[in-house]
Parts: sequence; structure tokens; C-alpha cells
Amino acid sequence: MPPYRSRNPKSFPAVSSEDGSDGAEEEESRFLRRPGRIPPRRRLAQRGKWHRWLRITAGVFVLAGVVALGWEARSFLRHDARFFLNNVADIELQGNQIVTRSEIERVFAQDIGHSVFTVPLAARRAAIEEIPWVRSATVMRLWPNRLRVAIVERVPVAYLRDGNSIRLVDADGVLLAMPPGGLPHGSYPVVTGVAGSASAAARAAKMQMYLQFMAALDAGGGQISQSVSEVNVRDPEDIRAIFADGDSDILVHFGSSDFLARYQAFAAHRAEWLRQYPRLASVDMRYGRQVVLDMAPGSGSEQHAPATPGATTTVDTANSTAQHAQAAGKGGR
Repeated sequence: MPPYRSRNPKSFPAVSSEDGSDGAEEEESRFLRRPGRIPPRRRLAQRGKWHRWLRITAGVFVLAGVVALGWEARSFLRHDARFFLNNVADIELQGNQIVTRSEIERVFAQDIGHSVFTVPLAARRAAIEEIPWVRSATVMRLWPNRLRVAIVERVPVAYLRDGNSIRLVDADGVLLAMPPGGLPHGSYPVVTGVAGSASAAARAAKMQMYLQFMAALDAGGGQISQSVSEVNVRDPEDIRAIFADGDSDILVHFGSSDFLARYQAFAAHRAEWLRQYPRLASVDMRYGRQVVLDMAPGSGSEQHAPATPGATTTVDTANSTAQHAQAAGKGGR
């Protein structure tokens, strides 16, 4: 039997080569190197690359399957007769009082006989909002073959008088035709000083002035706005309003602020002024405690009569009243 030989290079004696090199290094390299062997790191890199390709390929197949399945589902929903909108009775309508059902049905006329999943909801909603009395709308599908339309109608806040025409107008300045069946609720003051031909933004700004004025009158909780019959918003620095008081319609100049306080001063002396001046046509409350009264045309020297709220003296319209009114600078009105 040959003697046992250790494979540990260190167990061999050092042998010098003829050229003086260390033989141990050659012996060690002979045992450590193997022809054709791939380093471990390179093998791991190649294996990771194949794994990535496999994952990518699998992902592509999964995505293709999902797309194919989605296409089949889409085709099924669009062409199966169970999802067809058979007639206008399949359209559910909510929120309409002024807008008629026939106006809504006309919007969906081309969708009858087709799947509800082919109805372009955004386009139909936009078409419904083109109806003048519609402020906003929503359109949604109901399983399996119905549509639901919910609308919010515009609410008129006044009659707009423009020349010889009178139309309803809402808070946004949108002009509304009188509905065929009449208004289901309320009566409204008349607003003047707003041109129907003005831009939508200009009309909206004027209507905001009107609404702020009416809200200020009601700020004390007295519902004063209900006695207003007409508001003129032509001049932003002088809001004018007519209050119905029996057979007397009195125009009051309010300026641009302190609407409630000025109304309260007017209301406190209205009965007194009417007793003294039965032909009283307007009251200018813009000058603080100095109030200018205008008489209706044809009342002679009583055309202008100043009075001071809270004063106990009687206004003398025959003597100094007319001169004092001229001195009060009434020409600026």
C-alpha cells in the first residue's frame, strides 16, 4: 500500500525549482485551480438574470390576460341586451319642479335602445346643465339597465325689468323665462338698473349688490325685505328701494352702507312725514341726520322739504323748507 499523502499543500516539503522559484506556490496553485470552473459570483449573476427574464415574461402574460379579460367584459356590457336602455321610463329623475321630464328625456333620445354603459355621462350632464332652469346635475348608471338624473334647479330671487320686458333672475344673474305652469313658490321684488344685454359677470355683480342689500335689511330679524317692492342697483353708491305702504310707494335713497340703520330712521318717521306731506314721493337718507324729502310733481312749492329725524319741530314747507332743501345740495342726487 502506498503511504498516505496529505492533500494539504502545507504538508509537502518546500522544493526549489531549478531557476530558484518556490515549488510550494506551484503545487498550491495546481490544487486550487480547476480547468473550466465558473467563479461563484458570475454564476449567481447569470442565475439572477434568468430569474428577471422569467418574471418579466410571466408579467407580460398576466397583463395580456387581464387586458383580454377586460376587453371581453367591456364587450359583454356594451352589447348584451340585458343592459340596454329600453325606453325613457328607465330614466329616474329627481329634484325637478320647474324643469319638465320631457326636457330631460330629449337629452337621452339617442341612447334609447343602447347599453347604459355606452352612455357618455359627462356629456349628458353638460347637456342637461344647458337647460336654463338647471343649476347643476348629476347622471349615474343603475344596475342593470337604468339611469338616474338628479338636478338642482335655479332659484329666482327677483324680477328683472329691462326696458319693457320683465324676466326672472337668479342670484347668479341668469335670466329665466317664466315657466308655463307658473312659479310654484313665492313672489319677488323687481330689480332695475341691470341691463339684460350685459355680460353674465356684470349681471352677477349687480345681483350680489341686491342680495347684500336685502340681507342687511333682514339682519335685525324683522323680515323687512318682504315689504320691498323694487330695488334699483344702477348706481353702486346709491342703492334705491321702494317700499309699499298702503297706497303710497315711497322711494328711499340708501347710499352704499348702513342700510338697516337708515331704514329704521325712515320707518320711524314715515307715518309723520306722510301726514305732513301726502304727496311724498322719495326720501333721501344719505346725509346723516339731514333728510331730504321729495314731493310728487305738481305739488307747487312743496317739491322739496327737509326734515331732521328725531326733531320735534314741524317742518315749514311754505317758508324756509324749499330754500333749505336747495342749500342741502340735492343736485348731487
